[in-house]
Amino acid sequence: MRSLTRLAVLPVLALALAACGSSGDDSPGSGAATSATPAPSRGVPPGVEETLDSPAGVAVGEDGQIHVITYGSSTNPAVVHQVNAEGQKVVVQVSPEEGRPATMDYVPTTSTFELPEGVDEDEPVTFVLGAFGSVVLDSIEPGQQAWIEREE
Repeated sequence: MRSLTRLAVLPVLALALAACGSSGDDSPGSGAATSATPAPSRGVPPGVEETLDSPAGVAVGEDGQIHVITYGSSTNPAVVHQVNAEGQKVVVQVSPEEGRPATMDYVPTTSTFELPEGVDEDEPVTFVLGAFGSVVLDSIEPGQQAWIEREE
């Protein structure tokens, strides 16, 4: 009878252990980066001056791509999910994954995307970065960057 009980417990134990395993990719951008390419990466892009005085910023890469840099948890960073343009205003949906655990460290993560069609690269562009706030770039030229000022 004892060995029958032990045999009955084994499948239950195996199912419980399988449920504890990881079911997906734990990289910074796994999940919802629908408009951002390539996948978000840890760190700042080449040529961007790293700062710890801001929670987020925007930089223009050498190839004209837009980089959104956010600071926060390394296990659940705020990443770009969607980008929309209304004239010279680019609205960027950027946030951590809801319900995903986060660590208390403070590291940069970069999401990259192409500037939406219809935005004039020679005119000032306002980037609205969700709950982080807004920044303005005078033009879309490689090397341009702007950081959100931290509220005190």
